Amino acid sequence: NDKNNALRPIDPLDRISYETPSNPITLMRKQRSTNAIRIAPIICYMLLGACLQKIFLMAYSKATSSSASSISLRERLRSPGDDWTLVVTLTFTSKDDQQQILEEWRPLAKHCADHEPFLHHYEAGLSDSDPLKVHMVERYESKEHYLNTHKSGKEFLKFRPKLAALQEAGKVKIEGFSYQELGYGFV
Repeated sequence: NDKNNALRPIDPLDRISYETPSNPITLMRKQRSTNAIRIAPIICYMLLGACLQKIFLMAYSKATSSSASSISLRERLRSPGDDWTLVVTLTFTSKDDQQQILEEWRPLAKHCADHEPFLHHYEAGLSDSDPLKVHMVERYESKEHYLNTHKSGKEFLKFRPKLAALQEAGKVKIEGFSYQELGYGFV
């Protein structure tokens, strides 16, 4: 028993006899123990919250960041009136050609989302009045971004000849218009 006591760290409170419950040392020890029991769950919840926040932020940053830019989704949002917008209508002669082009367009859209932070909106939609019409809306920070960066991107250059081949064969008609936003509305 003396051997075990020799290995145990020395606590100054151990030297005092505290057999009576009114002993201030005994009361201090009980109070320290009770406070630790009350505080422990609070600390655990705080640590759990910090861990969950870290996991959420890591997942959110992976979902919104790209390898080409560290601009967050929030930073990509902007006020109306700043952007240049291009709207293109593709009218196909067959549903098969339409589906083929839309499938070919998907990797381009993914590439743009990941590598073109100046591109704020890039969406294709099926016309509700003509099932062979697809409307594409593209919003850029500026017309220059569209002309000088987007149109020279490797994914765009892979996609565009496929659409041009259908156009030359008379299988798709391409119409469009563009405009500079005025800033009177909202986005």
